[in-house]
Amino acid sequence: MSDLQKYILNNHPVWRGNLNKMDGCPLPFPVRFVIRPLNRTDADAMGSLSADIYRHLNRDEECFIHKHEKSYYNQIFDNPDIHYIGVFAGAHLIGMSYLHICRTAGQLADELPGNPVNFFERRNNARIAALGADCVRPEYRGNALNQIMIACRLDLAKELNCTDAVSIIDRRNHWNMPPYFNNGFHMFATAIDPADNGQIALMHHNLNHTGQTLPSRGISIPYNRFNIIDNLLAKGFVGSSYDKNANTILFTPTSRAVRGLNRDLTAAAVIRTLGARHV
Repeated sequence: MSDLQKYILNNHPVWRGNLNKMDGCPLPFPVRFVIRPLNRTDADAMGSLSADIYRHLNRDEECFIHKHEKSYYNQIFDNPDIHYIGVFAGAHLIGMSYLHICRTAGQLADELPGNPVNFFERRNNARIAALGADCVRPEYRGNALNQIMIACRLDLAKELNCTDAVSIIDRRNHWNMPPYFNNGFHMFATAIDPADNGQIALMHHNLNHTGQTLPSRGISIPYNRFNIIDNLLAKGFVGSSYDKNANTILFTPTSRAVRGLNRDLTAAAVIRTLGARHV
């Protein structure tokens, strides 16, 4: 994301960068892309992108963007707390995502199924930015556009005076994990999505701090060892980073977990705590 540049155009943020791949192959010359806020004039393109994403969805792959028509995307612009951004290559919409400002626990529950944390009880001035509907046309994947859109929305969330950012990711799809971890999110819980019974992980980013105050030591677990991960989270661990080469998540302890482990973060200690035979 080193070539990403931000501008202000007509009082709105605009980000510019370069595409380096097309259909997974390097381009001989970089192609410029622009990220900007979407509006009603983009409704047709948004409906087309939604349908295109569904046509290329892999079997059993979770998708957090629903298949909607132009009429739906027209009406969402009536809500001042929903902000869509889009990625354009020329005039072609190649990716989009949204930020929804949640002001009540009920609004947050709609965005974060099974959320065990009431952010509004913990902080009187909580203003939660829920990130969702991350999608990129298949031929443009491999350019880190999801990661870039997350960074842009975090930037926007800070400008909108949000205190926290949250999102959900598909636990079975390791490709959608690094963009969130690389933007400073951590995994704090898991749940079942009531919409389709899919297994999801809940992600959180504290926007009032420049970095997460988490220990540097921990234990790496394959992303698909769901039972072990559930137990770690229940014991007070959080997923703090992702190794895309090994497809593992690094789990580091909160103070509650450290007390339970007597500060021993060896694999053997974790296994004993979880009552598991092996990791």
